[in-house]
Amino acid sequence: MSKWLKISAPGVAAAVLVAVSWLIWGHGNGDALWRIVSQQCVPDQRDMKNSAPCLVVDLEQHYVLFKDRQGPLHHLIIPTERITGIESPRLLEDNAYAFFANAWQQRGRLAAEAGQPINDQLLSLAVNSRYGRSQGQLHIHLACLRPETRALLDEHAPQVTRDWQPLGVKLNGHAYLAKRLDGQDLVRENPFKVLGDYVRRQDDSIARYGLALVVAPGGDLLLLANRLSLVDFNLGSAGEIQDYGCALAR
Repeated sequence: MSKWLKISAPGVAAAVLVAVSWLIWGHGNGDALWRIVSQQCVPDQRDMKNSAPCLVVDLEQHYVLFKDRQGPLHHLIIPTERITGIESPRLLEDNAYAFFANAWQQRGRLAAEAGQPINDQLLSLAVNSRYGRSQGQLHIHLACLRPETRALLDEHAPQVTRDWQPLGVKLNGHAYLAKRLDGQDLVRENPFKVLGDYVRRQDDSIARYGLALVVAPGGDLLLLANRLSLVDFNLGSAGEIQDYGCALAR
């Protein structure tokens, strides 16, 4: 066998990961969101009571709401403090800010922009893994679900329990874990901490996971998590289940 073919699977995976990371972080401006928040939105709100270019600047809750240029119905919830992403230990601290709760409270903004009500079951929140994002500042995507994702969840969500388990169907070609939350309080059941507890028990790294929040038929909140898997070309980008144009609301 040629020496060029004697490459182990882990070696190939590592090489692919390096290449992917270079493609993600090696192009564009990974600090673009943080600069908008820290150099424009926060100072303007603090000094002139003007949140622009953000839609909302909540200095007490430590987040901003920013309309993403990708899609007409797509918002980002971004911390006002430097937090790189889902891998940040600050998100798992006892006094961590409840950014998922903040994001879910802002979901009415999409309906206002759409000019019509949007049922909660059509909405979602998503955070990408460290390897599936383009920015070095935490941001939660608020957008509708893709129609095919909603249809699959309608079929499989009833089987989701309060323990993390495989969803039973792939979303966008990728495997997901799913968990039903006990209630509607995203401060008490902070999704970052809920996933963090699971990952710690698996002796894994949360940096490899994407995380999403959706609503099951009947109104229960579900968490979905997809783990980095180069074999499946899965970078842990939970945002893949979202539709920034919200076809479901048309």
